[in-house]
Amino acid sequence: MVIGVVSDTHGNQEGMARLAERLKALKIKVLLHLGDDYRDVAVFEQAGFKVLAVPGAFCPEYTRPQIPNRPVVELHGVKMLLSHTPQRHKADLPDDPDPQAPPPGVKVVLFGHTHIPAIEKHRGILWVNPGHLKSRHEMGHPSTFALLNLSPQGVSVEIRRLADGAVVMSS
Repeated sequence: MVIGVVSDTHGNQEGMARLAERLKALKIKVLLHLGDDYRDVAVFEQAGFKVLAVPGAFCPEYTRPQIPNRPVVELHGVKMLLSHTPQRHKADLPDDPDPQAPPPGVKVVLFGHTHIPAIEKHRGILWVNPGHLKSRHEMGHPSTFALLNLSPQGVSVEIRRLADGAVVMSS
């Protein structure tokens, strides 16, 4: 099962439309959105994707207890922690888990916020930041998204440039 992962869309309508086209061409049906801007999720839902999302730390939804800021989801037998930030944040709610200490069984931590694409392994857990989808280079990086391949053999990741779909990083 291959799923799409995006973060920090920041209302970039053109970028979101381009990403939707790329994901549809790859027959991706599930998209994980890691915040900023939480309202952008509607664009992907209207495009026909099943979207699991968390709000960005400065989105108004982040302070609403009925919207989880850091849920643990299981897809294709793989437990993942979804978070906008890679560590605790001053706007966290009291019950928000610390991403630096994921709950037992979590194999992947997905986060955004920094706008810097990354694939790293810490204490046996895969950490992935898909980058950002802003219309310009941010923190020295172009717009990127991630593809997460979940299989019985494990998890692999590709981070791709939005402009041309080229792989810029992989695990």
